[in-house]
Amino acid sequence: MAHVVAVTHEFLQQREARAVAARVRRERLGHNLARALVLAAFVVLWHVVAARHDITLLPGPMATYAGLVRAWPLISAAAVETAIEIALGVGIAAVAGVVLGALIGQSAIVQGILHPYLVLYQAVPKTGLAPMIVLVLGFGLMPKIALATMTAVFPVLENTIIGIQRVDEDSLRLFRGLGASRVQTFVKLRLMNALPYVMTGLRVAVVLATVSVVVAEFVAGRVGLGAVMLVGYAQLDTALVFAALFVLSLIGLAYYFAAALLEAAVLGWFNLAHPRG
Repeated sequence: MAHVVAVTHEFLQQREARAVAARVRRERLGHNLARALVLAAFVVLWHVVAARHDITLLPGPMATYAGLVRAWPLISAAAVETAIEIALGVGIAAVAGVVLGALIGQSAIVQGILHPYLVLYQAVPKTGLAPMIVLVLGFGLMPKIALATMTAVFPVLENTIIGIQRVDEDSLRLFRGLGASRVQTFVKLRLMNALPYVMTGLRVAVVLATVSVVVAEFVAGRVGLGAVMLVGYAQLDTALVFAALFVLSLIGLAYYFAAALLEAAVLGWFNLAHPRG
């Protein structure tokens, strides 16, 4: 009798698991279909609106595609430069944001004193500082990385502070009761608690860095997709501008999903949950 019950229970579990897997597949298919429909609607709307304007003002999807094919050697080389600049800026911002956030987050008093200045720093439009940064650092790689870092550091910094401080009091008491040192409490409790917040901030940082790098390329005007768009504007070749914008959007999207995959991998590795609220 017990064997029959065990077999029946296992069968029910397997059936429930298959039902859950089928539901997940249906939901994923529905999401992908909805995304495809939204994209198709956008392309159709773009085509209709572009048809009412001169191609030098607003190129349509086909003109943009033609511009992409025509200038692909130039755009692809520029895309590599832009992608490298974004990666370096976000990497430096991530390290700086985590280190500074961990230091500030250790003390609620320090965080309370510095927080208004951090908000003020974020409120300053970094893109408006691009010409000054280029004048100081020159027309090479450094001003683009610097502007990307300055723009991307705040979400990582802010989220690190939140994660460091938003620790359950019962967990803190447990660590103290077990005799954990401040370093052990920081590494095994506070830092682990902050990790999901840090990964969320990294996704935001990638998007901000993408925008700031292009602005720096506008000012520097030598390499990168921003420089390609400047060439397009100067030659009234808006198809080239839109093609460069399309590739830039793909780069930003790719980096965002890469950050999301990294987040899922890191949180899964440490068996951590996404932050709430």
